[in-house]
Amino acid sequence: MHQLLTIAAALLPLLLQAKENPEFGYWSEHKTGSWVKLKMDMDAQGAKISVEATHTLGEITADKVVIERKNKVTVNGAAQPEGTEKEDVFKDPAKDKNPVTIDKEGDEEIEVAGKKMKCHWIEGTQKDKTKVKFWLSKEIPGGIAKGEVSGGELPGLMKMTILSWEKK
Repeated sequence: MHQLLTIAAALLPLLLQAKENPEFGYWSEHKTGSWVKLKMDMDAQGAKISVEATHTLGEITADKVVIERKNKVTVNGAAQPEGTEKEDVFKDPAKDKNPVTIDKEGDEEIEVAGKKMKCHWIEGTQKDKTKVKFWLSKEIPGGIAKGEVSGGELPGLMKMTILSWEKK
């Protein structure tokens, strides 16, 4: 009996540890070179802002994935200089800079880039008070099939739609 209690006491901290960062999971299940192309649209104080972005999985390690994000921004029809950045997405949820606290969740079938997909959706708030709703699918690199984001530093509702993707 004493041995059983000792084993249980040793395993308890492992069982209580937080799960991995969900974004890490949605990327790490794909191979390097997998990508998703998405469009984000927002009306901000009379300005129509559109961002076409391609997110590509550049590196996978046991602790993180590295995502290259190429963005083409258009404001009221005028193209802005294209930008590229790399982001580390860590497995450890404690390293997530702006995690989502989930208030509601469920399952729904939606259309994504012309395909019907079963998605799990989450609705919640990020640490910076941004309100989010994401429809998620493991079929898509990064997981996001559709999104709506508002509040925080955003001057309006931003809608995200997936244009295409490729799994490697």
